[in-house]
Amino acid sequence: MSILVIEPHYLGNIEYFTLLNQYDQVTLEVQDSFPKQTYRNRSYFLTSNKVQPVIVPVSYSNGMPTKEVKIDYSQRWVKDHWGAFYSAYGKAPFFEYFSEEFRKIWEKNFDYLVDLSFEFLQMSIKLLQIKVDVKLTANYEDSHDLDFRDTINPKKPFSDRKIYDSITYRQLFGNTFVPNLSITDLIMCEGPNAAQILKNSARRK
Repeated sequence: MSILVIEPHYLGNIEYFTLLNQYDQVTLEVQDSFPKQTYRNRSYFLTSNKVQPVIVPVSYSNGMPTKEVKIDYSQRWVKDHWGAFYSAYGKAPFFEYFSEEFRKIWEKNFDYLVDLSFEFLQMSIKLLQIKVDVKLTANYEDSHDLDFRDTINPKKPFSDRKIYDSITYRQLFGNTFVPNLSITDLIMCEGPNAAQILKNSARRK
């Protein structure tokens, strides 16, 4: 059975979950050196005024494995992320159904970024009813058969990667659809329909 290998993302985008949804087994790479400016500690919400980045501040040194990267609580990021979440989705159709799931995870105050991201991943998988077994890497290997590590990167447009077709759905703000936001956007706006939209978003080979 094929095993997808990819790094953990913080509240991963729709492209990320579209990819996960195509495999029965996923291994998250946590033994690699933590890089800057990736989706590992950032995501994007759609608010009334803009697409807003939400970034988890972290403390790490060069070459530190991803699994050892700690969250920096000297900054008020939890309150900021909840505020951005409420501003973006407080009036969304499914906010009252799912918002507590998000709040509880933010309030757990995880020490490590990996633990925070993994908890959000497991919650999203449950809400989307994705049948996938997710594990963490025990050691680092240079290559894998299905190696998608660092493939989904904010520095490159998603259209170049040919993983995800932008399927429109109803969003709360604006007249122009904004693709590939955090999976949070799809869950809050579409609820039970999110799973089918995710399935339809897979790029046909």
